[in-house]
Amino acid sequence: MTYATDEISIEAGAPVELYTFTRGGVVIGRYTSGEAEVTVDGDTYSTYPGGLARGEISISGERGRAALRITVARDHPVASLIHLRPRTGVIGCTVSRYHRGDDTDVIVIYAGRVLSARRGRSGERILVVEPRSVSQQRIGLHRVCQPGCNWQLYGSHCRLDMGDWGHATTIVSVSGTALEVADVESGMPYAGGIVAFTEGGITDYAYIEEADGTALTLDLPLYGAEASEAVTLYPGCDWTMATCDAVFSNSVNFGGRLHLPDLNPVTQSAF
Repeated sequence: MTYATDEISIEAGAPVELYTFTRGGVVIGRYTSGEAEVTVDGDTYSTYPGGLARGEISISGERGRAALRITVARDHPVASLIHLRPRTGVIGCTVSRYHRGDDTDVIVIYAGRVLSARRGRSGERILVVEPRSVSQQRIGLHRVCQPGCNWQLYGSHCRLDMGDWGHATTIVSVSGTALEVADVESGMPYAGGIVAFTEGGITDYAYIEEADGTALTLDLPLYGAEASEAVTLYPGCDWTMATCDAVFSNSVNFGGRLHLPDLNPVTQSAF
């Protein structure tokens, strides 16, 4: 029997759903909604205490209505990853479905990315998954006409390769958002920059809000970071031509409007 036949059958249908989570194109977890682990196409899908339960899949162009909600246990690995490491990158989620006894006919019923892991009333975690179609339809940011640079540092328009500006060092001490490192590169403006910490193949990022020599203040703690472990520092930018040219030698890609008048020639004011 085909998937379509099993799906409408009153007695023959025995649906099993498969959940695949990815990060950066690498699979970080495969789970099944069934009571026992299954192997489909050579991949093993495990069960987890508390199971998985999803809400109804709706078809809508509105972001809130189109999101799929998947309920998992409080300590589920995917929920813990999002809760403890909010900057781990995009976590993809693909939900497939087949009927027991015919694992050669597997249908993808939903694909998207995990936006958050909310806490439910009983302590469970609710994964909110946004469909790919909604993110593809979202309007991008408008470019503002301003003296300061519009581009994201190390982004596609800035054209600086982030890897070329990393400074490898080690942690001297860490307490919450306070981080002391062994050394920094002289002359580099690390305020507004980024610190990267890798553990277990997962890289955490935090923004550097303040930098006083080797003493850094971060916007978020680095989960699991301890003294003597390695981190990489990337300098920040204040989006002025002076910094763009003197520090990065990147004035050719500066995205601001240097000669924008202070007064509107029509209204004779700043507006």
